[in-house]
Formats: sequence, structure tokens, C-alpha cells
Amino acid sequence: TTEEPIDEYKRFCDGISLLTITERKIFDLYVSGKSTAETAEAVGIKENTLKFHNKNIYQKLGVSSRKQLLYYASLSNETEASEN
Repeated sequence: TTEEPIDEYKRFCDGISLLTITERKIFDLYVSGKSTAETAEAVGIKENTLKFHNKNIYQKLGVSSRKQLLYYASLSNETEASEN
């Protein structure tokens, strides 16, 4: 069975707090629009190492792609903006 979209979004939001410092930095770089190569360079790691981090990030956030990660991140930003 697949989760309801609202449950997936809640898992995404809850998962952000589970990210390690490095994973959060990678997450923030993706959200700011950085490419894979730019992100790896900014963090000081090789792209293969970045793929390892991506797998962990996706698992913690309950997403299967960067596109889905960015979609939920944009929803999160819209929600925060409307609450302020």
C-alpha cells in the first residue's frame, strides 16, 4: 500500500530533523538549486560519496528522488511563508 500524500509530506518534514550535519548541508544545497557536482564540491566529497549520502537522505525523508525532495521542500517553504 502507498502512503497518502499528506502522510508522505509529514514524514518528509519529520525526517529533516533526523539528517546528520553533512546530510542537512547537502539537503540545503539542493534546495538552493545546486547541481550534484556543485554540491559535492561545496561539501568537499566525491560524487560517489554524495550518492551514498543521497540514499540516506532519501530514506530518512521518505522520498525516492531529488525531484520529490525539492517538491516537498518547496511545499514546506510555502507553508512557513503563509504562517508568518
